Amino acid sequence: MPSASSLRQGPLALFLIGFVTFALLYAVQPLLPAFAREFHLSAADSALALSMSTGLLALSILCSAMVARRMDRRQLMLGAILMATLLNGLSAVCTDWWQVLICRAFMGAFLGAVPATAMAYLGDTVEVSRLARSMGLYVAGTAMGGMSGRVGIAVIADLFGWRAGLLSMSALCLLAAAGIALMILNKRPLPASAPPSSTAPLFPWRDLLTHPTLPKLFLCGGIASGIFVTAYNYAGFHLLSAPFQLRPAQVGLIFSCYLFGVASSSLSGRWVEAMGSTRVLKWSCATTALGIVTTQASHLAAFILGLCLMTGGFFAMHAVCSGLVGKVAGPCKAQATSLYLLAYYIGSSALGYAGGWLWDHGGWPALSVGLMAELGVFMLLIRAMERQPAAPFSTPARATV
Repeated sequence: MPSASSLRQGPLALFLIGFVTFALLYAVQPLLPAFAREFHLSAADSALALSMSTGLLALSILCSAMVARRMDRRQLMLGAILMATLLNGLSAVCTDWWQVLICRAFMGAFLGAVPATAMAYLGDTVEVSRLARSMGLYVAGTAMGGMSGRVGIAVIADLFGWRAGLLSMSALCLLAAAGIALMILNKRPLPASAPPSSTAPLFPWRDLLTHPTLPKLFLCGGIASGIFVTAYNYAGFHLLSAPFQLRPAQVGLIFSCYLFGVASSSLSGRWVEAMGSTRVLKWSCATTALGIVTTQASHLAAFILGLCLMTGGFFAMHAVCSGLVGKVAGPCKAQATSLYLLAYYIGSSALGYAGGWLWDHGGWPALSVGLMAELGVFMLLIRAMERQPAAPFSTPARATV
């Protein structure tokens, strides 16, 4: 049984872990126009700085889930954060584009050890009745990290250049890592997972991938992530051009819209308890669609309002879907979470890069059509889950989606 001190410090440590992970991962998003100018790249090619990180992160998540079965999860998360922080700083001194991409790719590979491990750590330390709210708070930490990192780095890059922005991010993350270490490493180690038997599969692929609900949740995570990352990847290019023509520091302030994500993810657990998961997902889709339509206006205030609506809708989707994965998967939650995050980051990488083609060939209107099509697929998956509720692993009780 965790001590009272552990219960108090655990949520704060997980909040910081989410904060640091997403601040590092998405630090380059407001810098994509700067990369395009300095290295003479198209919008889609500049987005590789983010897609390489999320792509390698996706692939490393599965390996991390296997390693985490035999390691202290706290040490694994902290070591990965420290290595990713170092590589982020190293990318700031690179002189060639391929060097930047290599640093970002390896950084993503190390960060792959963090999200699935953190979410499984949360599942092991929080009662099932409090899991939805706790997951919402963890996702709120990722939203705050994504927002603060993007806004801060955009302002610093506008004043001192993108290299100074990345170096300042590494310095901040080192301080946060020290705080995480103080909160989690001086506690009694969590009991290690029992090693798998010689006859038990290391990763229950068949059970997870043939489950009636989990694969749909994995796809939902990938589509939602792709919609969100694509919108923010190219919103900067849109705001730097006519009719807005903002400065880079002003463009960076659009990531303050993440506050709506912090709020919606924090409240999503309560909404699920009051309305049910399916209804919350439907309302989140409707909010996101309204946001996409609103961004078509040529007025800056309307565009920002649209981004706020999209942000709130996405973070509610992500919090609900990730919470459902842990609830439905039961004792296989660590492996199921890994597959969910694999789909999440593959969707982010693939759809984020593909969105660059739409932007290069049709601008924001073409990009918005693509986003609406992806949102339509998400809605179809929700309807399919609604028609076929699934039982959790290894229990006769049914968990209504």
